[in-house]
Amino acid sequence: MANGGWVLVSALGAALLSAPANASCVVTNETAYAFVVESGNAPNQKVGAHATTTIEAGKISGKSAEGKTIAGTCKDGASLVVREKNGVPLLMPKPKKK
Repeated sequence: MANGGWVLVSALGAALLSAPANASCVVTNETAYAFVVESGNAPNQKVGAHATTTIEAGKISGKSAEGKTIAGTCKDGASLVVREKNGVPLLMPKPKKK
């Protein structure tokens, strides 16, 4: 019986180690628009107005209810910010604090 327990523990450990980890990036939305975003392989992620959230890393495309769009890419662990310039929301790398 003791050997059977170790086999079960080993099998569970191997299954957990082989599961793919979700890569993510942090998005801070400084605009008044809420976006529904598709990134990586994950559709329908929500980035609320004046909110910070985590989305899956990869190519990003998003649209607000008002028809505003954002697009870009995000690598795992990166931080992005959505800012409005001349009425257009822009997705850009978040500046690092000094």
